[in-house]
Amino acid sequence: PHWHRGVAFTILILSVVTAISALLAGMTAEKTILTRTQEIIDVSKADTDALTAEILRTKHLMQESLGQPVDQTELERITEIETTAEEFGAEAGHEDLTTLETVGAHILFATAATIAAIAITITGLAPIVRRRWMWMAGIVIGAAAVLVLVLAMIQGTP
Repeated sequence: PHWHRGVAFTILILSVVTAISALLAGMTAEKTILTRTQEIIDVSKADTDALTAEILRTKHLMQESLGQPVDQTELERITEIETTAEEFGAEAGHEDLTTLETVGAHILFATAATIAAIAITITGLAPIVRRRWMWMAGIVIGAAAVLVLVLAMIQGTP
């Protein structure tokens, strides 16, 4: 029947929607992993710096209690570490929010790809079982996939 061409064209369009959604889902997953890895490295560095400051502070307390002179450059280093730690604390909150946004976009992109794949399956079955309504159902489901894809792109493209 003549409507089989429409089915083929619909599958072609849905395949493009699936490919774009899957590509963007992969990109957001990569961005999330890289951002999270950097956060872990930054937290480890901050913990190391805090430990260094605590060790230096303990050293100075011991030197004072023994009546020995205290190295002023180490005291400046402690102050510098504490200042850096405060700045890091402010940045960490922003990075957590960015990661959450990226994860949300990833979920939407992956959902759009899945919905489009389901639409392709239903649309592809229409000529096999000779049910034109399945083609229309595939179009409706495909439109939902496009809607989710657009929503994900508005939320945040990588």
